[in-house]
Amino acid sequence: MSVIVTVQFPVDDVAKAIEGLHANASFFEQTTVDTKSGGIISHRFVAGEGELMVIDEWETAEQFHSFFAAHPKIGDVMGSIGMSGPPTITVYESVDAPGTV
Repeated sequence: MSVIVTVQFPVDDVAKAIEGLHANASFFEQTTVDTKSGGIISHRFVAGEGELMVIDEWETAEQFHSFFAAHPKIGDVMGSIGMSGPPTITVYESVDAPGTV
């Protein structure tokens, strides 16, 4: 089964960080293209108080870790848009349970 990966990026100013995402649109779009052949199933950004979070679904955790290790520029770009500390990465195993959609 697939895995869900969350990457929490602490930011001082969420609105400014979202503007930074849009200012780096070509980088993020190319990164998405790169992940499609690397095992990603879905990808999205969400925002909360003091943070941006990526929520991904990958075929395997190893595919995510390989991708993230091979793309150090992600950290550079996130730092340039206001990341105020290191990201927190959590990998969750999918569970085949009744009611799952």
